[in-house]
Order: sequence, then C-alpha cells, then structure tokens
Amino acid sequence: MAIELGRKVVKDTESYDDYAIGISLPIQITNTAFGQTFQTIDQVRSNIKNLLLTRRGERILQPEFGSGLQGVLFEFNDDDVSRKIEDTITESLEQWLPYVTVEEIEIEQTDELKDINRVNVSITFRVGDNPSLEVVTFTV
Repeated sequence: MAIELGRKVVKDTESYDDYAIGISLPIQITNTAFGQTFQTIDQVRSNIKNLLLTRRGERILQPEFGSGLQGVLFEFNDDDVSRKIEDTITESLEQWLPYVTVEEIEIEQTDELKDINRVNVSITFRVGDNPSLEVVTFTV
C-alpha cells in the first residue's frame, strides 16, 4: 500500500525555485545526493532521455518500459534505419509520455557513426498545450 508523504505545489515561478521536481540526467552526484531539476521542461527532457535510452526489460518490475532503440542500431544498416528509429521514438513517447507532442525528429548518421553503431538524435517537441517548442539532443 502506498503512503502519501506530503504534497508540494510546484510551479515554474520564482517563488517555487527551491522545489526540486525530479532527478536530472545524466545522473551526477552533487551536495544533495543527485542532480535535481527545478523547472518542468528540464524534467521533461530528462524523462525523454531516460525513456529512450533505457532498454526494454532493463527496468525491474516494469519490463515493458523503454524504447528498444539500441536494438534498432544493431539491425541491418539500410535506408530504413532512420524510419525505424523515428517509429520507435514516436511509439515509445506516445505510450509512456503522452503529454509530449513530437514536432520533428532529426537523425544524424554519418559513416563514422555507423561504424560504431551510433546515431545522434534531436527531437523537437512541445509539452501539453504549451505553444513553445523545445529540443532534446542525445546519442544512441
């Protein structure tokens, strides 16, 4: 049974600047144990990275959590790899982070990156009804 320890109203305003929303990625040890996020958009970026860089089956008690992007990189490297990566990202975000609307996915695949089974991914997205676009970039 879950026990509620207490609630804090967290808004992205100056009066709530001291309230952490979550843990930032990559995980870093700081004076408060782990690096924390204090703005909603920073936490959304961390949530996206966490979801997409987690392998399915890696998370204990939630074996379906993750994206499977690493598996796509080790498939036959043809012209469909970019489309498969985009489909994997879109499906994962729709399932696990439905409040994120993807506007554009850019995939950088140079010959050098292909040789080491990596791609650079840049996702342009918006959160909820917020009209402003945000970007998260990472390497898979």
